[in-house]
Formats: sequence, C-alpha cells, structure tokens
Amino acid sequence: MKKQAGQAAEPAPSPDEQVPAEPTEALASVVARLRDELSGMRRAMRNRAVIEQAKGVLVERLGVTPDDAFDQLVRLSQRTNIKLAEVAAALVGATAPAPDPEHGAFLDDELGQYLARARSGARRHPAPPAREPAAEALQAQHQLLAARITTAREYPQIAETIAEASTGWPHPDAVLVLLRDPADALSPVGGYGTVDAAPLARAAGDAFARHDTVWLADTGDTALRSVLAVPLPAYRGPESRPEAEQVGVLAIGWAKPATLTDDAHRYLVALAEPIGRRVGRLSAADLAGAADDPVRTVLDSVPDPAALLTAVRDDEGRVVDFRYEYTNTAAAGELTGLAGPDATERTLLAVLPDTGSRLLLGEFAKVLADGTPCHLGDVTVDAAADGTEHSLVAQVNAARVGESVLVVWRTRTDADLLYDQLLQAERIGRIGSFWWNLRTGEARWSPELYRLFGRTEAEGALPLSDGEAYVHDDDWYAVQEAIRGALLAGRAFTVEHRLADAPGRRLRVSGEPEFDADGAVWAIRGTVQDVTSERAVESQLRRAQEALAAQRQRLAAESRAAETMRDALLPTDPELTTTPGVAVAGLCRSPESTGRVAGDWYDVFATGTGTYLVVGDVTGSGLAATVAAARLRNAVRAYAVLGMAPGELLTALNRMVGELAGGQLATLVVARYSPDGHVLQWAAAGQAAPVRYAPDGRPAVLTGPLGLPVGAAPDIAYEETTVDLGAGDRVLLYTDGLVVRRDRTLASGLDVLLHAAEHIDLADPTALVDHVTDSLGSAPDDDLCVIVATRTV
Repeated sequence: MKKQAGQAAEPAPSPDEQVPAEPTEALASVVARLRDELSGMRRAMRNRAVIEQAKGVLVERLGVTPDDAFDQLVRLSQRTNIKLAEVAAALVGATAPAPDPEHGAFLDDELGQYLARARSGARRHPAPPAREPAAEALQAQHQLLAARITTAREYPQIAETIAEASTGWPHPDAVLVLLRDPADALSPVGGYGTVDAAPLARAAGDAFARHDTVWLADTGDTALRSVLAVPLPAYRGPESRPEAEQVGVLAIGWAKPATLTDDAHRYLVALAEPIGRRVGRLSAADLAGAADDPVRTVLDSVPDPAALLTAVRDDEGRVVDFRYEYTNTAAAGELTGLAGPDATERTLLAVLPDTGSRLLLGEFAKVLADGTPCHLGDVTVDAAADGTEHSLVAQVNAARVGESVLVVWRTRTDADLLYDQLLQAERIGRIGSFWWNLRTGEARWSPELYRLFGRTEAEGALPLSDGEAYVHDDDWYAVQEAIRGALLAGRAFTVEHRLADAPGRRLRVSGEPEFDADGAVWAIRGTVQDVTSERAVESQLRRAQEALAAQRQRLAAESRAAETMRDALLPTDPELTTTPGVAVAGLCRSPESTGRVAGDWYDVFATGTGTYLVVGDVTGSGLAATVAAARLRNAVRAYAVLGMAPGELLTALNRMVGELAGGQLATLVVARYSPDGHVLQWAAAGQAAPVRYAPDGRPAVLTGPLGLPVGAAPDIAYEETTVDLGAGDRVLLYTDGLVVRRDRTLASGLDVLLHAAEHIDLADPTALVDHVTDSLGSAPDDDLCVIVATRTV
C-alpha cells in the first residue's frame, strides 16, 4: 500500500524486532497470557455474587430497575475511586448484621454518605444502627470474602482469598484449610504461603480437639510467631443451621507477632461460616465417589504428589493432551504453587506447555498405549519456557491404571540437590565424612569414605576405635592419642596416617566431639581426606626447592668468583698513574638488578711503543665469561709487548679466538697513545668508536672503520685509524652497556654522552656514568666499562 504525500514513514523495525521468537517461548507467552485472562475471569466470577447482592439492595431500597442499580454502583465506584466489588461489599455490609456485636470498616466520605442515604430510604425494614468507619470496612470486607469463598471452586482458592485480605488485621503469611477425613483426622486440602506449616497444623489440632477457637499471640516458633485456628462447623444444606459436628479447621499464621483487635478477631472467626457452607455444598455423589474409588483412596494415602490423568483425544483418536481427573492433596498444593490455584482444573499442556509437549505427553501416551511404566529422572521444568511461577527439578513415574495414567512425582528440593552436590564434591576432593555414637557404638560413613578405605556398604562402617587394621603400625599410636584427646579432653583433632595395606597412601583424619547437656562427649564427627597426591606434590616441591637453593648457592659462588677474577683483571691505581703523557681513569660496573657479572673489562698498560687503552666485552656472563675475558686480556698484553699496532693486534686476537675458543665472540676497542708524537692509533672490533672532547668540551665521534667482533669470522684484517691529540684533549672509550637501554634508542644515549661535558667533569668516570644513567631515566641493563684518557703534556 502506497503512503500518501506528507504521511510520515513508519520507522523500520530494529534487528531484534525482525527476529521471530522461539516456538517454545511464543507458546509459553500465549499460555501465560491465557492464564492471566482466566484468573481475571474467575476473580470476576467470585466477585459477581456480592455485586448481585448490592444490586438487590438498591432495587429494594430505591425502587429502581436492576440495570439502573448496576449503573449507580458503577458511577459510585468511579467517583470514589474504589473497586466495584468493594463498593458492592460495603453496601451489602451496611444492611447486613455484624457477626455478634457490630463491626465495620473505613469508607470513602462520598460512599459513606451514599450508604447513609440508602439506610434512611429503607421502606420495609428499619435501618441498622450506624457503625464506626472501621467497623464499616470490616463488615464490607467480610461480605466480599464471603462471596468469594462461596464461589471458590477449590480449597486453595479459599486460602488465597483469605491471605489477600488485610483490612483490620495484619497481612497473613500463611493460611491452611484442613478437613476431617474418614479416619477422623485433619488433612490439609488448601494452603497459602511457603513457610513451615507445622505451627498451623498443631494449632488446628488443638482447635479441632477442643471444639473452640485457638489464638496463640506468640508461639515461640521461628517460622510463625502468631497463629489463629478456627473450627469449621458442618452445614447439611444451603439454609441449614450449623451442627455440633466439625467439618474441619481454618488456620491463619503470621511470621511476626500479630495483634488482633476484638473486632478483627470476631470477623476472622466469622469466616468459618462461609467456609463451612462451602464444604457442605459438596455433592453426595462426589463424596461417595471419593470414598468408593480405591484408586483415590490409595492416592490420598501417598505422601508424594500423585495425579490420575485421562487422555484427551482428537477426532482421529490420537492422544493430544491429558486432563487431571483426580489429584491428591500433595499434588493439588504442588500444582497450585506451580501454575496457580486453578491448575488442577486444567490439562497437562495448559500447566506445562513446554515440558509437557516436549517430553511428558509422548511418555504418558506410550504408557497408556502399551502399559509399560516409565521412570523419568530429573525432569527440569523451566519457568521461562513453561510460564510457571518457578522452576523445579522432579523425578516422575507413570503407570497405566485402567484407561487412565497414574503419575507420581517427587520434586527435588534444595536439600536433595545440595546432597548430590555434596557427594560430587566429596568424590572430586577425595574426602569422606563419618559420625560415631560412643554410647551405642553406631557408626555412619559417607559413600566416599567407603571408597577411601576399600570397604563396601554391605560390610558396614567401623568406629574409629576399630580402625587399627587400616592404619600403618608406625602411625597407630598417633591416631590413638588423637582419639583419646577427643574422648577425655573434648579436643578437636587432626592426624595423618598411612594405610596398612598401601603404605604409599596417606589419609588425614579431622574430628570434633559432640557434647550432651551435661557436657559429656557422646559422639565424634569428622572427615577423612586422601592427601597422597598433596603430599607427593609437596615432596616434589621440596626437592625442587632444595635443588633451586643449591643452584642459587652455586651461582652465588660463581658470581663471587667471577667478580673477584674481574677485579683482579682490572688495572690498579699505580698502573693508571704510570702512563706517560696521559692521565687515565677507568670504571667497570655490573647492574644491581641482575646480580651477575658479565664479561666486560678494560685494561691500561704502558710498553716501549706507547700506552695501550683497551675496553672489551665477552658474550655470556658469570665465571665462564670472566675466564674468557682473562684470556683475551692476557693475549692483548702479550701481543702489545710484541709491538703490534691496534689493527694488527685485533687481527691476531681474532685468529687466536677462532682456533682456540671456537664459538666465542668478543667486542673490543684497542688504542695506543705515543707521547712522542702525541698520536693516538685505534681500531675497533664490534664496539663503538671512541669520543674525543676538546678542552672547551666540544665532542666529536672519531671516524674510522668498525670491524666485526673477534671470533665472528676467520681471516679478518682490522685497520687502525690515527688521530692527533692536542693538549687537554680527552678520549672516551666505552662498552655499549653505557648507552644502550631497552626502552630508549641508541641515538638517545649517544646524544647524552656527547653533551655530558656541559654538565660534569669528564675526568671522573663515576660522575659520567651517573649522569648518563640519570639522563636516560633507567639503570643499565648490562655491564659497562669506560676509560677516560686526558693528554697532560
């Protein structure tokens, strides 16, 4: 269809709106909506009786037609903003006598005036005496409750109706309707609330035995603190008088201590009449059917929920659903809590649309077809999919009885689920539990404890005192002492022992005593855990720690030896001060973070051909690197004594490393200063070129070839470069540890080094290293060596 001009375009549906719902979700939504509609219609039907009574009052008092009377009730409800049923109940209550002395309730001003006019307009009967507003509210609520009780189709509806009323008394937390059974005992037929109903049952039994109302303002029970129990009189017909016989008891409970006024107490007791009449209206046929049907008799004696289902068939005879033909008291309460008070009047698919269509319908149809019982374990009812009040897990059993299907189920409570969870936890943790009664000698073991000791449940559990056969001989005394301390001193204990037939296995036993009222120990409970794996891991960890400690000691010893050897390699102060024509200062430092000594070294010595300045770095660290540095240092001195120039010396050193220490790499810078001509010759093998600083601090990196590290390749010829040094010139030789950082570029380090003369005295190597470290913002990652040589003459 085309949109007309100027018509706003409809917004495109969102992606979520375009995705259709899952079939089960859609079905559950429809069922939930239909349930709400059905509940609303039934509530309206329960309220219809009181509305019809109010119409009759207006017809009689005002002389109007029934339709006009209803219109007046609607208009009054709209003006006073009070529900129509409550307006009708107030009107009927205003003309009805109170149960015993007068009672009443709170009303809107306009409604109160209207009721006053209704009373004054009475033509056939004198108006009842005026009541207080609170009494009017109680009377109106009583009329509304009585009408709903009269039209209730199930006893749970009666309990729910009373639980929803709270005008004049605190809101009840639990309501229970009990009827007398053929054995002259009370059986619950309808209830409201999820609290423990034991206090209600006890009070109901007292009221039934005494033929009188029981009011307990404070029961002392933690579940329900206040309880009211009212006997239900028996009525044989709609207009009959109450008989001395009791048909049952109405019990109401409050979780907190409740206070009831005399009026509230009287109106609550008065609810016994409409409930008794409702019970009396059960047909003789229904009563006879219930008494004569053996299946129903059996179901009523079953403590678990049980229901008799009849098949619903289509025109072709196929089973399309099951109808609840009969439910015992437990089943009625379970279904009411699951799907509302009208659940037992519905079908299987109406109560459980997802679980029923997906699983139960097919299984029950098979049972009905071939008569083979079915046992379904852990059937999950999902509240979201089935539209129920809550989710649950149940074990379901079904069998054919005649042309019906008998279904018995047991809901898995939190205690059941937690017990299964506990058993799994014991299995996973390899831990079992025990309990030992000292007075009877009885002992109880959990299933996992039988597995730990290799016993079967048929063999039975053993008390702690009889466990000697399972305990290693060397550990039995410690186990006895632990048990003795628990028995005599009441102390908790933990003791480990090996198994007698499997010494490699270890068990940890923890226990604590239980005391009676006199303080005497009468039982011991505790746990037993298999700690074999734990102790094995601890043993492996201990051995690893011992090996690690030994390795640390060895590395520390090597580090001390390496540091001592390196210090021995470095030139002494006298050697530094005997260099003619040049003042030399040097420094070698290892980073504190690594705790190891690398292969960095330097040397300064004088020969007949000049003063040699050497810095080097051997790959690796520790004692091995220091020993390799010592070999290089000694070789450099030997070649220098032979008068070799720096380039020739590195060439010979490379050949030596390649032939005698294959795979070893080292970087060096070798310089020789001749005081006669103030000439500096230098050559580099894998190290950075030296830096020269003029007397005014201007820096310059010396230019020249930079060869490969010695040992990198055979037959390498290194070339030296010659530079003239002026008076006051300084030359810096260094290893890469001075300027290289993991988080900074090499250019950053060189830039700091070149401008160092602007900030410090270059004659102090320590100040130079500290300045570079502070400027780069991090400590060196490797060992470093520096030599600063200054021409003096």
